[in-house]
Amino acid sequence: MLESPTKAVWWLPTFGFFLFLAIELWMFLGCQSLFKDPGVGRHLRTAEVILETGRIPRADPLSFTRAGEPWLDFEWAFEATLGELYRAGGLGLVCAFCTALFAATVLGVYRTLLQAGLPIGTVLVVTGIAFLTLHLHFSARPVLFTYLFMVLVVEVWRRHRVPRGRDWLLLPVIFVAWANLHAGWAAALIFLALSLFGRTLDRISRRSDGDEAPLIPWIGLTFLCALSVLVNPWGGRLLRQVFLFATTYKSFALWEEYQPPDFLDLSHHMAAITVLFILGVVFLARLCRSAPAWRWETVLPVLFFLDEGLKAQRHVLLLMIVAAVPVARDIEALLEGPWLPSFRDRFSLVAELFEGIGERLREFQATQRMAGGDAWLALVAALGVSWLFLHTPVSQRLFVGASITPRLVDFVRDHPDRFQRPLTTTWNAGPLLWNVRPGFRVSFDDRGDFYGDKTVYAFVALYGCEPGWRDKLDQGNYDSALLDRHLLLNQFITTVPGWKEAYRDDKTIVYWKGPEAGL
Repeated sequence: MLESPTKAVWWLPTFGFFLFLAIELWMFLGCQSLFKDPGVGRHLRTAEVILETGRIPRADPLSFTRAGEPWLDFEWAFEATLGELYRAGGLGLVCAFCTALFAATVLGVYRTLLQAGLPIGTVLVVTGIAFLTLHLHFSARPVLFTYLFMVLVVEVWRRHRVPRGRDWLLLPVIFVAWANLHAGWAAALIFLALSLFGRTLDRISRRSDGDEAPLIPWIGLTFLCALSVLVNPWGGRLLRQVFLFATTYKSFALWEEYQPPDFLDLSHHMAAITVLFILGVVFLARLCRSAPAWRWETVLPVLFFLDEGLKAQRHVLLLMIVAAVPVARDIEALLEGPWLPSFRDRFSLVAELFEGIGERLREFQATQRMAGGDAWLALVAALGVSWLFLHTPVSQRLFVGASITPRLVDFVRDHPDRFQRPLTTTWNAGPLLWNVRPGFRVSFDDRGDFYGDKTVYAFVALYGCEPGWRDKLDQGNYDSALLDRHLLLNQFITTVPGWKEAYRDDKTIVYWKGPEAGL
């Protein structure tokens, strides 16, 4: 941990601000990617329900198969926020807001590394890896808040020996908001608990002392943060639901983001590259005498999130946030290894160049640590870029969902009576809920924790035409089916009496049940 002895210069930005600005400007080219995830449409539709009723939904408002059944919507605050943003500026403002959250997260990683006393080159390299890793889940989903808040929690832990006065107010307020935005607050509490347990082991083994690594203030702050998550509409029930969400549902493994990183195909798996990068740096650094020793307060949380990341690639993003500073220090140890001085000795001109550049970088970095203008400059930049974005045609052409087409939406709208009980999939349900609102309801969507493993596996068995699929199709009493083109059910559904193809495009095939069908 590093205490900054120099007063911040309020008008001076760090280089991280320009990374923030670059991500903001990148929105003009990559804005559509925010709305590809099938869950985005479901969040947006729930947002409209919240604003229309003025209440947090307590019963399912989205499906006809579970209509009216109790539902604990622990992401209601995110959805209400999206709803207000949509009312004020449409999908363009939603896009601008989510992009700003993502850019602020990358800026937070950069500042955490910079304030840890690391050289600017190492800071930029690790921040770049973090950007590529975090971009895996760059979509209009509440998990954006988890990554941003997790960066803040890690920064508070690593930067100061004891919590500052404002941390006692800031962190509990953040955890109150977090408990109503997304379930990721549990990861932050685990990080703090493991760090504290590791620090206790360090104290017992005399790797650190009380002055260097205090316990009591951090235990008090962690306990206060844990109490803060009880400030939610469900109280203690939320803790039970999040625990079940994290430990019970096996069907989550069907989703790509919950599958392990694929180390055999690195071309499309940044999560696997990140894990190999972290493990490679840590292993090679242990071969250098100058490498810093990892204390238990660092080892335990990194090991935990590494284990979680090897189980589900979405957790690799949290691993990158937690491991950023210790891995960056190991990179610096590698750069100071015995091979670099010998390289400089052989090439005197290169050595002089390195020394000159190094001196300038040290001066630049010293100035950067005094920079205190990132927060207000980032806010001004986000507001300015968002205003420009909202006044460009690209913000008006945004479409929710990558698994359906506008043509399909028009077809469903033209035949509302034929889609009262549609068989949908986790890929198209969310986009359809949004684009065919308000009367459209689905049979099934991406809320696996709400439907439960039994229902999820039953729908998967139906889509894959596993034994008993015809019985499941009949039991659902569906009047239509909107199926992704890759599903095996497309090859057999028309063999069932009464089912006929009514529509197809390059992403979806629609079937109607009844004597009439149109092409």
